[in-house]
Amino acid sequence: MKIVAPILASFFFAASVFAGCPSKTIKGKVVSFDADSKTLTVKQGKREKQIKVSSKTELDGFECPTKLAAGDKIAIDGCNCSSKKASRIALAQK
Repeated sequence: MKIVAPILASFFFAASVFAGCPSKTIKGKVVSFDADSKTLTVKQGKREKQIKVSSKTELDGFECPTKLAAGDKIAIDGCNCSSKKASRIALAQK
């Protein structure tokens, strides 16, 4: 019993650390892009998410985030939970 309780406690703490991180691709529609802060606002269902676009972000299907129009469907991969920076943004197939 002395071994089981610490193991269970460590699993619960590990689960709480990764609770908010998205493990799946974020798919949604573009709401807006703020060029000053380089923040892309995406509507996913009823919720809106703000994701930062850095110089290391891979853009697939377009060359600049300013070219995205409101309502374009996009897929975001590798969104870091702490900094909210995406590693890849691609136009989703219509």
